[in-house]
Amino acid sequence: MNIENATWKDFVLELVVDYCTKRTMRTFHYKDFLKDNLTTIEAFRPANRNAPAKVRQQLQFLRNEGRLTFVDNRGTYTLRGRDILEGELPNENALIEHIKSAPPDKREYLVETYVRDVGWAKLAKEKYGHNCMMDGCGNTFRKNDGSRYIEVHHIVPLHKNGEDAIWNLSVLCAHHHKMAHYADNRTRLLIQSELLRIAESACE
Repeated sequence: MNIENATWKDFVLELVVDYCTKRTMRTFHYKDFLKDNLTTIEAFRPANRNAPAKVRQQLQFLRNEGRLTFVDNRGTYTLRGRDILEGELPNENALIEHIKSAPPDKREYLVETYVRDVGWAKLAKEKYGHNCMMDGCGNTFRKNDGSRYIEVHHIVPLHKNGEDAIWNLSVLCAHHHKMAHYADNRTRLLIQSELLRIAESACE
């Protein structure tokens, strides 16, 4: 990006993308984002004497355009419009192109399935463990390193305005993960309701 010709909105968007990419998390808090990037922001337009207010304004513009979602009333945002962040997937071009070409629901499932243990995915496994959260499920196996195989699932899908937040994450076996995405509507809603209940209780 040509800094000299960039608008405030383009500058803030690129900074958000870079910030999320480095953290491998799509969800961020305004205060943390500002603190970690304040020097860069102030250097962008030194004549501006109120950079924090300017950044908050641009985040609102990006939210209005659907590039960000405002998660709560405490300044938390989720980046939209980027299916894959650098570092979320192995560097396999064929796989990445396959995911990008898939419809939103399939794309999200593929991203969840292949995502590395980074960011929220790692946090979900640390919090919920490596056993499927569905009641009575014992469908698991061990990998070569001895750890149990488990998949991280967004309870409310990202393409339906779900968030990359611990309350919206669950761990499921491959079978229940597929059911959560592709079963009939009634079954999917029952799974979603049960997972939200468990996650809410765990996050209290």
